[in-house]
Amino acid sequence: MYNYENLQDKVVMVTGASSGLGEALAKEFARGGCNVYLAARSEEKLVALAQELELTMQTDQRAIPLKLDVTNNTQVVQAANRMLKDYGKIDIWVNNAGSETPASVLDLSREQLQEITAVNYFGLAYGTKAAAQQMVQQGYGDIVQILSTSAFTPRANEAAYCAAKAAAEMYSQCAQKELQQHGIRVIPVKPGGMDTHFAQNAGLQMPKDAMNPEDVAELIVHAVSLPRNIAADLALYRNG
Repeated sequence: MYNYENLQDKVVMVTGASSGLGEALAKEFARGGCNVYLAARSEEKLVALAQELELTMQTDQRAIPLKLDVTNNTQVVQAANRMLKDYGKIDIWVNNAGSETPASVLDLSREQLQEITAVNYFGLAYGTKAAAQQMVQQGYGDIVQILSTSAFTPRANEAAYCAAKAAAEMYSQCAQKELQQHGIRVIPVKPGGMDTHFAQNAGLQMPKDAMNPEDVAELIVHAVSLPRNIAADLALYRNG
């Protein structure tokens, strides 16, 4: 386990925190001494996770469940404002929310295309802007972009998802170029297949040798804990 001393008392937003990598990230940031906002559409799961985290948190730490639809820009701005109201800062914002509905390009409906793009691309862009606007005022901050190896791995029946992730990757690269002058790190993370319910929920087969989300979360939080003159770009491949 890494030493996260410099993460103590940081204020963190994790979107898509109700399960999978988001849940693992919330737990890892909490372990590092952070105050963690748990955001997702499923409020019931978030409340249960917050209660679980607070059992092991220090007395001055908090886990705050926050119902949030990242495709709604107004809600994203309100979430950022909630962090500012509570703590007066945003140290770390993790754009982790994602969704997938496999479909052939011959059958992909307008609604499916819009939903996949809204969550995986627009949601990330909304979160980046909301966090960055405050971080510019602070002169520092970390924005973690949970992308995917799908950004550069074309697959049949997943054109919409791969394209949205590719757009999100390029957006993140451009954001890093622009925001680094303000002391903001944009950390792109491109994981391969993980052992979560994401594939199952999307109707996909679990990939062989799927990675443990807890292992991936530990690597990501370690990257955030590095000295600020080091900016990580993580591509995490399955060994198999």
